[in-house]
Amino acid sequence: MAEPFTRLALFARNDDTRRGFRRVAERAGLTVVELTADPSSVGAAATEPGTAFRAPGGLLAAAIAAGTHVGLTGPTTQWFVGLGSEITGRAWFECRPDAARTMVAQGVTFIKLADGKHPGFPAARYFSTDAFDDAVAAVGGSAQLQLLATRTWLPIDSEYRIFTCGRQVMTYCPYRIQDEPWTPLLYTHRASFHDEAAAWAREVLDQLGPLDVPPAAVLDVACLENGRFVLLEANQSWGAGLYGCDPHQALVAVLAANAGDAAGPEDRWAWRPDETLRYESLDSSGGRGADGGDRRRPKFDEVDALIAQDPCGEAPILVDDAEEHMPGRD
Repeated sequence: MAEPFTRLALFARNDDTRRGFRRVAERAGLTVVELTADPSSVGAAATEPGTAFRAPGGLLAAAIAAGTHVGLTGPTTQWFVGLGSEITGRAWFECRPDAARTMVAQGVTFIKLADGKHPGFPAARYFSTDAFDDAVAAVGGSAQLQLLATRTWLPIDSEYRIFTCGRQVMTYCPYRIQDEPWTPLLYTHRASFHDEAAAWAREVLDQLGPLDVPPAAVLDVACLENGRFVLLEANQSWGAGLYGCDPHQALVAVLAANAGDAAGPEDRWAWRPDETLRYESLDSSGGRGADGGDRRRPKFDEVDALIAQDPCGEAPILVDDAEEHMPGRD
C-alpha cells in the first residue's frame, strides 16, 4: 500500500494556478515545495518520500531523461485514439513520421505530437511535406517520433476543461467561448454550456468498461457549431492549468494520478514521455552543442521557454489545437 502524500512539488507559471494549488495543498496539510524550470529541482524533490508532483510535462520529461524516477499516471494516447470518432469527433491515427508524411503528401493533414509540445512542431494543419519535414527536424528528426494525425477539421463553438478522478467529474469550467478566451465572465456567457459538457463527460466515463477508465484525467470537451459534444483532447491532471476550476477538487485528481513506485512498466496508465522527443532549441549548429556534441537532454532554460508556450494549459498529453481555435481559419 502506498504511503500517504506529505509534500506537493509544485511548478506552475500561471499565477492563479500556482496560488490555487498552493493554498489548497497547505490547507490539506501538505508541505509545498516550489520547483524551478531546472529539471534538477525535480530530482531533488523526488528523493524525499511522500512527494506528489504537479508540474508541466516538459519539465518532468526533462527530469526523467536525466535519470529521475517520477511515478505518474493518466490517460494515454492509445486510450484517446481507442475511444473512436463517436466520442472524439474524428478519426485519429497514431503514427510515426513516415506514415504521417504520406498522409500530408495525399492532402492537408492536422498533426500533433502525441506526447508533449514543442515550439518547432506546432499542432496544426500541414499543407506540404516540406513544412512537415521541418517540424520533425525541429524535434530531433527521429523516425520513431510519436504523432497523432487526422484529416478532419472541427468547427468548434466552445470549449470546457473537466478534471476527473475515475468515473467522477471533480470540477469543470468553460475556457473558450466563441473565440473569447478564459475570464470568469465566461460562466455567464449565453453560449456557455459547461454544465451540459460536464454531464456529457460523465456519460462517456460511465459507458466505459471497469478497466478502461484512467485513474485521473483532464478532459477538454468541445461543443461544435451544430451542438454536438466531442472530446477534443485528454490531458494529464498533474500538468493541466485550472482556468476557473476548483483547485481543491483538482488537487484530488492530481494526487490520484501520482502513483509513485506503483506506476511500473506494466501499469497501463503509467505516463511514459516520448523518449525520441528532443526539446533543444534550434541554432546554427543544427541542433548540436557548441562543441559539436549531440545535445540529448534539454537544458533548463529551454524547458523554461517551452513551459511559457502555454501558461494555463501547461502540459497536455495531446498538444492544444491552437490553430483550430483561431478565428478566420477555414
